[in-house]
Amino acid sequence: MTITTQIETTDADLVELSGYHVYQNPPEDSKLDVNGKKFRVVNTNYDHPTGLDAMTVLNQKTGEISIIYQGTQADAKYGKLDLLTDAQLLSDLDVRQVEAADEYYLEMKKLFENEGGVSSVAGNSLGGPLASGVVVEHPDDNIRCVTLDPALLPKGKMDPNRDYDNIVNYFGDNDVLTKGLIALGLEDRIPGERRDISFGVPYAGADLEHIGSSHTGFKKDMAPHVVAGENINVSADDHIITSIWTGEPLYSGNTERIDITPEALDKLSKALIGDDLSVHGKYTSIDSYMNKSQSLVEQEGERFTARLNELQDKIEEITESHFSHPLFKGMSTLAAPILLELDIWIALLGKAESFVRSINKVLDSPPLELVEHIVNIDLNVANIFEPPRELLSQFKENIVDLLQGFKQLSEHLIPTLLSGGKQVVEDVFVNDLNAHYKIVNLNIEKVSKHIELFNFKTNFVRAEMVMRDKNLADSITNKGSLLAVAPSMLNSSGEPLTESDHMLVGMKLGDLILDESIAILTAFGNNVIQAVVGTLIGIVSALEGSLEATILQIKSKAKIDSVAIPMDFLGLYSNLANKVNAIAESAIAPLEEITGTLGGVRDGLTRVFFGFPNIVNEFKPFLQNAILDQFKLAEINILNGVSSSLHGELELLFEDIIYQLSEHKGNSITALHDTSQKVKADLETVREQIERITFS
Repeated sequence: MTITTQIETTDADLVELSGYHVYQNPPEDSKLDVNGKKFRVVNTNYDHPTGLDAMTVLNQKTGEISIIYQGTQADAKYGKLDLLTDAQLLSDLDVRQVEAADEYYLEMKKLFENEGGVSSVAGNSLGGPLASGVVVEHPDDNIRCVTLDPALLPKGKMDPNRDYDNIVNYFGDNDVLTKGLIALGLEDRIPGERRDISFGVPYAGADLEHIGSSHTGFKKDMAPHVVAGENINVSADDHIITSIWTGEPLYSGNTERIDITPEALDKLSKALIGDDLSVHGKYTSIDSYMNKSQSLVEQEGERFTARLNELQDKIEEITESHFSHPLFKGMSTLAAPILLELDIWIALLGKAESFVRSINKVLDSPPLELVEHIVNIDLNVANIFEPPRELLSQFKENIVDLLQGFKQLSEHLIPTLLSGGKQVVEDVFVNDLNAHYKIVNLNIEKVSKHIELFNFKTNFVRAEMVMRDKNLADSITNKGSLLAVAPSMLNSSGEPLTESDHMLVGMKLGDLILDESIAILTAFGNNVIQAVVGTLIGIVSALEGSLEATILQIKSKAKIDSVAIPMDFLGLYSNLANKVNAIAESAIAPLEEITGTLGGVRDGLTRVFFGFPNIVNEFKPFLQNAILDQFKLAEINILNGVSSSLHGELELLFEDIIYQLSEHKGNSITALHDTSQKVKADLETVREQIERITFS
């Protein structure tokens, strides 16, 4: 929390009161510690029938009275009315809770009339329009209003001819509500000045845990948000950047110019090097976040081989699921079950051929030769079995080609997919990230030293001013007479930052690698896998037809017409017919066994032929995760995003420092001014480098 020497109730105080304390429903006479100041709850209005919840607090140091309106609390006694009010705010209806908020203000105004009345109102979410509605309704009461991530005022409530410059609205850049209002162009329904601040954590995927705190500005018990073991300060009030000297928020241009005195430089020094919220304190957090972020990337680099193995297993698993047939297991090896099954089919075909040959042996044995002559049975084995034998041979050749294709896919193509089309086994994204991180974190160390150097110079100049004061009591007010010649050490600027030629396209590099790799995989599927599978489907169809024709020929040629048999040979005929039919059935059985299996094989091949685009689509998220683990990526994005936001806050602070140190004729102050400009430029450089590796 921000510790300040200012005694008045600040924007940060009102943000903490409205984003955290009021949601605790503190009872009357409760003592609240807010940013080092003591507040007392002097009145409460909870569980109002309209859904209104509010409290009135007293700043015990200044006597200021503030009304704090609570935002949506769906689980409160009248929480459903909060939800109804949220919906009504989108309309031009008279909203009962808004009216109740105004009535409560009038009641408190009268109650504390002797204390000067109500000096400020504040609210978060639904509490925002409840607070700003009071100011809109009473423009002459000189009430100050501060809101955090406010909802809309009802349509038509605002006076279009007023600026409402006594209303300040802080919009969190990670709040989904305010982002939605801005996207819909509805922010003009929120009166007053908009100030964008960074608190909470970037919204990452399906993790909804921190959406609430990114809206209210505070987690339960004001706890930090923990990401990869790093504590992130998400309290909204700590991210309102104010002038080191005046305490004014730095969002509306330059603050009032101050005199550069030893006391002013002492304040600057304490703001530079101090607690966690000092410049150096925040930069220490940045250093910790970015080093943890780099370690997450390094962990991925160490898992490179494991990630490739997982990809190989996954492409085989997905492909097998599309074949959906046990014969197509282990397709990336040359020992897949389909090869063994083919040998069985060839053996079955040989078995059938052997049975057919035995029919001729039966017919050639006496005394059946005479009957054979009469019935004229002739089974040409070569003509019957040559077509299916040739097709089985072709099928086996193409199956081997298919297995070799899958082997090439698994062992050679998949390991190159992380190279982004280079056709080499290389972890392009992770390697480039790592190289960039080394430069960024080296630069962060340099900037940290530059901040320390700036602080050293500040203290040096302050000490010199104090020393001169002892001898020249009025030297501070003599234009330019103080430290007319700056010591050479004041002109030192520290080690320059290192440029990075890595991650030049930012995190889009991962998408580019993914898209290129998917294109390569798709092309391989079309040119190799689908081409062979299409041929195999044609062979299977032909083989099924050939086997059916073979079965029909065996049945047809083995059929003996009893009409042609003389009565004297009926006994022999009956014996012959039984033997031939039995052998024919034995020959047909293995052929039918083959055809029975072929149907499932054909269906599996067809699923892969037409479904290969689906195989690629199913594989894509696993490839994306292999390029960089998506869970780690979400953590990296949060750490980097917070680091970037902290840089933005420090840059805003240094703009004011630069302004206050500018236009002084004293060389020492000019040297400080130049150093502050250098630090700000360094901050901007590092922020740009961090943003390269951060998703917006």
